[in-house]
Amino acid sequence: MADALPVGHSSFGPFTVLAELASGGMGRIYLARSPGGRTVAVKTLLTDGTDDRRRFAREVVLAQRVRGVYTASVVEADAHAAVPWMATEYIPAPSLRDLVEGCGPLGPSALHWVAAGMAEALVSIHAAGLVHRDVKPSNVLLPVEGPRVIDFGISQAGDVTRTQAALGTVAYAAPEQARGEPTTAASDVFSLGATLFFLAVGRAPYREGGAGSAMEQLVRAATGELDTSGLPPELDALVLPCLALDPAERPAPAEILALCASRLGERPDARGGEDWLNPAWIEAIAGHRERRTRAVEDARRRVQPDAATDAVPLPRPTSRLAAQAPVRRTRLWWAGGGTVLAVAGLAVLLVIRPWEGDGAAAAGVPDKPVRILEVESEFRGSCTTGSDTRLLPTQTPVPDGRGFTSYDTQTCVVVSTAPGMTVNKFKKVTAFEDTGPGAKGWAVMVTFEDADRTKFAELTGNVAGRAEPHNHLAFVQGDDRLLASPQIMERLTGGSAPIAVGLERNEAQFLAKVLGAP
Repeated sequence: MADALPVGHSSFGPFTVLAELASGGMGRIYLARSPGGRTVAVKTLLTDGTDDRRRFAREVVLAQRVRGVYTASVVEADAHAAVPWMATEYIPAPSLRDLVEGCGPLGPSALHWVAAGMAEALVSIHAAGLVHRDVKPSNVLLPVEGPRVIDFGISQAGDVTRTQAALGTVAYAAPEQARGEPTTAASDVFSLGATLFFLAVGRAPYREGGAGSAMEQLVRAATGELDTSGLPPELDALVLPCLALDPAERPAPAEILALCASRLGERPDARGGEDWLNPAWIEAIAGHRERRTRAVEDARRRVQPDAATDAVPLPRPTSRLAAQAPVRRTRLWWAGGGTVLAVAGLAVLLVIRPWEGDGAAAAGVPDKPVRILEVESEFRGSCTTGSDTRLLPTQTPVPDGRGFTSYDTQTCVVVSTAPGMTVNKFKKVTAFEDTGPGAKGWAVMVTFEDADRTKFAELTGNVAGRAEPHNHLAFVQGDDRLLASPQIMERLTGGSAPIAVGLERNEAQFLAKVLGAP
C-alpha cells in the first residue's frame, strides 16, 4: 500500500493537493485545486495490483458516463498514472447519514423533495446503461440546492464478487444483491427505498435495522426480513413499493419521480432546501458548508500562499419538477473576418473521455466522426422516444435517431432531417483562453479542411437568420452525444468557427481532444 502523499508537494495532473479528506482500504480522497482556482475532490488508488487498476479504470469510465444535475461530475482523470486518480466536482455538503444522525429523521414533505432528486439521479444513471449498486445514505450528499448521488465504485463491476460488495452496505442492499444474484436497475430502486426509509424512521428497513454481525445482516437481507414499522402512513405509497421483495413489482425511477413531482406541485413557489427542509437540517447544511469552505481556504493558504482567493463554488442548482420550459441562453458574441457567431451558453455541452483509448489520436482526427446537423427543436431534459419507459407525462418524445442529449442530461436537441455534413478530420482544433471584451473562460475553435469548408459555409448560410432554435447547428457524435449547439448569425466563409465558449480550462482542453486535438 502506498504512503500518504505529502500535501502541498504533490499533484495529480494539473491539480495541486491541498489536504486529505478521507482514507480507506483501497484508496484516499484528497482536496485539490486546479491552476484556475477550481476546487475538486481527487480519488486515488493505493493498491498496485493489475486487477485493482483495471477496476479503477472501469470506475472512471463508468462515472464519466453519468451526467446529471443530481450526481457529482468527473472533471479529469488518469487511470494509468503511477498513482491512478480521478478528480470530481467538490461538493461541500454533509451526507444523508450525517444529517439523520445529527438532526433526526426528515418529515414527509421534505422527504419527497429529496426522493425526487435521488430518483432523477437514478434516471440519469440507468439511462447511461449503469446500475449503481451502492445507493445508501452515506453515498448521497445534500447541499441546500438538492441531493447528489456519489461513488460509482462498484457500478457494473461484474468481476467483483457480489457478496463481498454487498457486505459493507447490506442494510440497504436488495435481497437479490445480498444473495449474489444479478443486480438490475430495480436493485437500485430497492436501495433508494431503503435510504428513504432511513430518512423517515432513522434506521434501515431490515429487521433490527442493520444491527448485528455482517453475516447476520446478510442473512436478513437475503431472506427479505423487513420491518417497516414506524414509517409515517403518508409515505407508504412512496417507500413501500420500492421495498417490494420481487424486483418486477418495484416502480421505475421515472415513476417515483412523477409521484414526487405531483406531491411537490402542491407548493409551486417552493424551490430548494430552504423551502422544504426543517431548520435543524438547513442549519447543519449551512454549518458544514461554512466549515468546509474555511478549511479549503486555510489549506490553500498553507499550500499556495500567493494564489488568488477563490470561494468554493455552489453546486449546480436543483432543477424544477415542472413542464418543459424553453432553453434560455446567454449569448457571447464573436467577430472576425466579417463574420459573427453567437454561442448559446446553455448549449456548450461536453462529453469528456480522456481515459478511453490510447490517447494517440492524430491532430484533428476526432475519436468518432463529427456530424454537423440543423436543429429543429430544443427542450430541457434528456431525449426520450415515445416507446421509452422512462418518458414522463411532461416530456415530449423525440423521433428515433434524431435526439441528442447534453452531457448533464439537462438539454435535448432534436435535429432536422436535412443531410448536414460529416467531418472525419479537422484541419485544426484549438482550445484557448478568451480575453476579448466581455469574454469569460476558455473557448474551442475548429478549422475545417478545404474539402469541408464550402459545405460548412453552405450549412451556416442555410440556418443564419432563422428563428430560434432553427438558427443553430448541432455538433454531434455517435447516436446520442451532443458536443455543442452554436447559434449562427450569418454565413461563415472563413473556414474557422468557435463552437464553445465560457468553459473551464480543463473542459476546453478535453473538448478539443474529443474533436481531435493532439
